[in-house]
Amino acid sequence: MTRVDVHAHYFPELYLDMLDELHGSPATTTGLRGEGGGSTPPEIAARLAAMDAAGVDVQVLSAPPLTPYFDDSVQALGAARVANAAYADLIRAHPTRFRALAALPLPNGLAAGDELGYAVDELGFLGAAVTTTVLGRPLSDPEFVPLLDALERRGAVLLLHPTGGEDSPRAYEWLDLAPYPNIRLITTGSTPPDRPLNPFHHHAVADAESLRRAAVTFGPERLLLGSGYPYRTGEFDALVPEGNAAELLRF
Repeated sequence: MTRVDVHAHYFPELYLDMLDELHGSPATTTGLRGEGGGSTPPEIAARLAAMDAAGVDVQVLSAPPLTPYFDDSVQALGAARVANAAYADLIRAHPTRFRALAALPLPNGLAAGDELGYAVDELGFLGAAVTTTVLGRPLSDPEFVPLLDALERRGAVLLLHPTGGEDSPRAYEWLDLAPYPNIRLITTGSTPPDRPLNPFHHHAVADAESLRRAAVTFGPERLLLGSGYPYRTGEFDALVPEGNAAELLRF
């Protein structure tokens, strides 16, 4: 059975350079270089070794909380394209070990929907990863409807990551994705939502407290392995059924 880590950060150096140049992302790039999440050969080798040690067959890569969010749509799209090209390059180099979720040029919902289509249809990505708020705006904002519609049409994966600095227990309380039943939703964070957000909703767990809370709320059939690599690289909890991710992601 394929063992999948659905929550693995990847911060390519060219992408970090662009975010710094444009003064973007709600999360700072300070201190991230050389810390395991980058694209240098030693970091990729260490990532693969950590996967092997943890018995992980496939990592699903994503960028949040380092997001290409800019009010200038040209800047946002440029940054997203740099990230997604780097993700595609790593997948081509290691096609059996990595899959990816697209970085999106938000808050422009139309541009984000178009980039999702490019990433899924042309690059073969599983879907996209976004933060729970976008430049202070919740995903329930009407601006993001074109993106949610694009995800729904494709039955794509949407990984939601806490923005950073927000109150984690409240990060999801306003969000209702029930009108989008085909989005294959994955939430992350040490505190999961207190209810399912749509019929496909799963929660990625990397610690005992998150496992306890998510198991009570969702049941084991909606739990996924999610390390948050490189911030956690050890063994996963054996109570998370490994087949859930392969089924949700259609491996």
